[in-house]
Parts: sequence; structure tokens; C-alpha cells
Amino acid sequence: MILGVADYPSLEGSLEDFLSFASKLRIRVLELKLDKLELLLALSKTDKMFELKNLSNSYDFKYFVHATNIDINLASVNPFLRSASKKTILKAVIFAAKLDAGLLVSHVGRLSRDYPRRLVRKAMKNAIDSLRKINQLSNDLGIIFTIENDHKSNDYVLAGNPEQINFLVENVGCKLTFDVGHANTVGKIEDFTRLLDKFIVNVHLHDNNGREDEHLPIGKGSIDFVRLFKRMKDWKSEKPLIIECHSFAGLKESIDFMRQELSV
Repeated sequence: MILGVADYPSLEGSLEDFLSFASKLRIRVLELKLDKLELLLALSKTDKMFELKNLSNSYDFKYFVHATNIDINLASVNPFLRSASKKTILKAVIFAAKLDAGLLVSHVGRLSRDYPRRLVRKAMKNAIDSLRKINQLSNDLGIIFTIENDHKSNDYVLAGNPEQINFLVENVGCKLTFDVGHANTVGKIEDFTRLLDKFIVNVHLHDNNGREDEHLPIGKGSIDFVRLFKRMKDWKSEKPLIIECHSFAGLKESIDFMRQELSV
């Protein structure tokens, strides 16, 4: 059983506060989101990276890194924004290597609804071109590179349904971080797992009511997690299970649910 929690910019306090909180949960993996300002500084400042490395080494966690997502769009049809986004994610790969993180998560990007739908193919090509370069650097540095499936949006989503994700993974050559909550806003979760389970190396867990990406504690939305884990039996022993809630209370409540209701 590989149980973990993810940091998030809305969680109050410093990284050290989060590490201390996580240590009390008795979990094995921490996924650090680089959107947190404290971590963003470490992307470009050597002294900050050194401090962060020393801090992380003082805890007995396995670390994953979630590349910056806020204001980032690898699929952008604006070449200046796309170039800046790609450079930022490449820096995240180097950050992960310095932290000795074994896995990196990245979002794919979207096409703004303000553009005509006919540009979706161009946006997808942009995303794949960028993701291939990021995947290559990750491979060179010994890091497993994963993309994450997207949730429902008013924009044109490129990694929303199972077929899109399958196309991306096969064309990029990467693996998949499967977000159960995101999938629930798009369609039936079993449709995703049936087609994509062979690519899944990391699982994000949170709940919602199927309409929007709420990041509720597990058991507080419409997802039948008991049924899901009965069907995906190997997840308990083989997949890192990372709780993604936007409050400390939600993280703890979800960990308790996993241990009490699912015997994880």
C-alpha cells in the first residue's frame, strides 16, 4: 500500500508545516506542487533549492513533483506563452531531479474557448511537441514523466476523455497520473480504467458530484470508491494513491476513510 498526500497553494502555512502535518498521517509519499510560491522560488534560486533539499531530507518520505499548472499552457497557440510554459516545465524536471523525486506530473493544456474549434488540432500538436521534449529530459534524468487527465471545462479540453488520453500517451511515450475526481466530471470512471490502466503509474484521489472539480474529501461526493477499489484490486498494492484535497481537514478525513472503509 503506497498512500500519500499532495500539497496545494491554498493550504495555509509553509512547506515545513505541510511536511510536519503529513508526518502525523503516517503516509509514504508526498506530491509537491510547484505552484506554491515557496517552491516556485526554488526553481531559479540555488540557495532556496539547497534549503528545500535539506528540509525534505529531514523527513522519511518518497517525493513526487507536480509541475506548475497555474498560468501554464503547453498547448497554447500563442508561441510566446507556449515557449514560456515549456521552459517552466523543463525547469520542474530539473527541480525533481535535484530533489531525487521519482515521478513528475504535468497537465497538458487546453485551447481557450475564445478561439475557434478548428484550432484544436493545432493545440494538440503543440502540446505533443512540448511534452515529447519534457519526456525526453525526464528519461535522461531518470524520472518517470506522467501527464494528468483533465476535468470538464468551458475551454476545449485536450486530455479529458479516454481516447484523447490514450492518443497523447502513445504519441508522447510517457505514463499517466490518473485523476479519479477529474474523470468523474467527464464520464464513467470505468471507461477510463478499462482503456488506460496499463499506462497508470500514479493515482490522484478526491471526490465531487460529477458536475465540477470540487476536490471534496473522499466519501463526500458521488464517486463509489468501495466499488472502484474492488474492481481495481491491484491499486492497493501497486499504485501510489495520492489524496488531493484543498484543506488539511479534507486530507486527514480522506486518509481516515481510505484506512477504515477500504482497508488501504
